[in-house]
Amino acid sequence: MSDWDYEHQKAVTALTLKQIAEEGDLDEAVEVTLDLEFLPGDGADAEACAKALTSFGYEVEVQEDGMISASIGGVPLTLDGVWTQEERATKIALTRGYTPDGWGFWEP
Repeated sequence: MSDWDYEHQKAVTALTLKQIAEEGDLDEAVEVTLDLEFLPGDGADAEACAKALTSFGYEVEVQEDGMISASIGGVPLTLDGVWTQEERATKIALTRGYTPDGWGFWEP
C-alpha cells in the first residue's frame, strides 16, 4: 500500500509525544513497552502479519475479531524511538492487509 500517508502518521505521533511531554509526568529518557494495534482489511493475512512482526521482536496477539496487537519493549519515549517502531510495524502490517489503529504504553 504505497499511498499510505507516513508524514501525517509521524506528525500525529509527534503531537502525541509533545502532549505527553507537556503533561510532565514522564522523563523523556524513559523506555517503555510500546503497544501498537492494527485492524484487518479485505484479504488481511493474520498469520503472515503475526509471523513477520514476531520476526522483528514484537510480541503479537491476534484477537478474535482479527485485530492484531503488537508490543515491543525498550523503546525510548522520543519521536525517533517511537517512530522507528511505529513505521516498521506499519509497513509490515500494510503489506499484509492491516492498517494501524494507534499506539500506547503503560506508564513505567
